[in-house]
Amino acid sequence: MSLRYYRNLITASQRACRLASSQRPLFSSIPIHCILPRLQPRAISTMTTSSFADTVVSAMRTLFPEVLADKAWDNTGLLLGQAQLSATKDDTPGTVLLTNDLTAAVVDEAIREKASIIVSYHPVIFRALKSLTAQDPMQAQLLRLIASGIAVYCPHTAVDAANGGLNDWLCDILVGDQPDLVAGRSVIEPITRTLPSELQGLGYGRKVQLNKPTSLAVLLKNLSAGLGNQRYMSVAVPQDSVADVNRTQSISSVAVCAGSGADMLKDSDAQLLVTGEMSHHYALRHVQLGQTVVTVFHSNSERQYLTQRMKPMLEKALGSSGKVIVSTTDRDPFEVIDVSKLA
Repeated sequence: MSLRYYRNLITASQRACRLASSQRPLFSSIPIHCILPRLQPRAISTMTTSSFADTVVSAMRTLFPEVLADKAWDNTGLLLGQAQLSATKDDTPGTVLLTNDLTAAVVDEAIREKASIIVSYHPVIFRALKSLTAQDPMQAQLLRLIASGIAVYCPHTAVDAANGGLNDWLCDILVGDQPDLVAGRSVIEPITRTLPSELQGLGYGRKVQLNKPTSLAVLLKNLSAGLGNQRYMSVAVPQDSVADVNRTQSISSVAVCAGSGADMLKDSDAQLLVTGEMSHHYALRHVQLGQTVVTVFHSNSERQYLTQRMKPMLEKALGSSGKVIVSTTDRDPFEVIDVSKLA
């Protein structure tokens, strides 16, 4: 395809954004075939990426092999490919923005920082798109990214399963500065499909066996520190436990699953289950089985990994070819408030 062809596609998407922002009902829905005639069901990649974006994608695939992603339901990889049509020279260091979720605020930030590519842990496109319109909040952000020449790569469950990935990090922060406290670590759900020899045995979720009983209070404080000094967590304890303010029960085994871990942890025999979110009835069942459940909100169980692990790993892989920044606007949609203090 010629450069003129790509420029015409960019111009079309920019026009779509302008029409949508004018709030004219007649133009509030722009069919995808008017903008990207070759839209793929689960990715928009008709355009080539910039050389720096290609370098970032290659590095991510090395650090977190895509073969580890659970493609049975997950949508990972390069989900938005975009030609870099600016006059920037290829040898000019590029910028990659890391985020947990791709929101309007994060898109604003990426445009402001002149990022070439966004690495969004959660997929920005999860189900097949039948249209791409500015009426839908997420699709509107895709239009803006297309117009701005920014690619999007989403690793999700590849990061969950990788050696040194998200769930391994959760295990690490639970023991804080006492790594010797870990007697053993195992994968909860190993990947059963054929993997390269160096990846065999990897999978989703982790179970940690501690070499000595440790108080729940100590583990919660370690978890809080690792999550960026998070003040509030939901804790469900067995009804026959001494549920005092210090949570004095001792823990010898912990199972972790970043994000939504109800299904992953449902058959675990660990004393303590740590995840981002878990529904009422799953938690109730575990409590009646004598287990303790800790939830910290979905994305709060994931976000600090970007700063503490992914950023330095990617910086090392990219060297001097680009700058890695972590979004300052990305946040969990939920927060805990004290209603009694409301005006």
